[in-house]
Amino acid sequence: MQHPDRQQLAAQENRLVSRFLGGDAEAFSGLVELYKDRVHQFIICILGPDREAEDIAQEVFIQVYKSLAGFRSEASFSTWVYSVARNVCRRRLRDRGRAGALFADTGSESGLKLPDTLPLPDASFEKKEAGGLVRAAVEALSPLHRSVIFLSCWERLSYEEIAGALDIPVGTVRSRIHNAMAALAQKLKPVLNSGTEVG
Repeated sequence: MQHPDRQQLAAQENRLVSRFLGGDAEAFSGLVELYKDRVHQFIICILGPDREAEDIAQEVFIQVYKSLAGFRSEASFSTWVYSVARNVCRRRLRDRGRAGALFADTGSESGLKLPDTLPLPDASFEKKEAGGLVRAAVEALSPLHRSVIFLSCWERLSYEEIAGALDIPVGTVRSRIHNAMAALAQKLKPVLNSGTEVG
């Protein structure tokens, strides 16, 4: 998954939302195409590896479809979609008897797959190895830290948009990003000290 061009993505979203609200049901397929991988990754950031992640993503898009007529453009579409995904994840946790555990640290987080943005075919072994270390370090973070890193670094959302998506104060977003980056820097000291490029 590539980093999105936020302006281009917003323009595309706005066109598709307008078409859908104007009665063009096919436009919703375009919105799903734009967000299916992103929503799936976001769910994994929150819940960790979950065999129901695809089902949860489908539930998110069903909810988006049902609620899109009430979407208010005060917030960006991406913020709104991620807030819907967050709420669906919260309901799933509540149904599993884990209410209040949305951003709890579950301990074991092995097996997570975060977006791979490294050019693998012609990259050097050292660069691939360093990239793997970066991904492993991100995967070892708590769900909240993974989520803010995903929304900030991969999705390029502003602090305000992340706060809206996660339903946390902007100050919490800032501190969590700072803490997550500090934790990553600590975990990646060997890579950073070696001078190996990571992507």
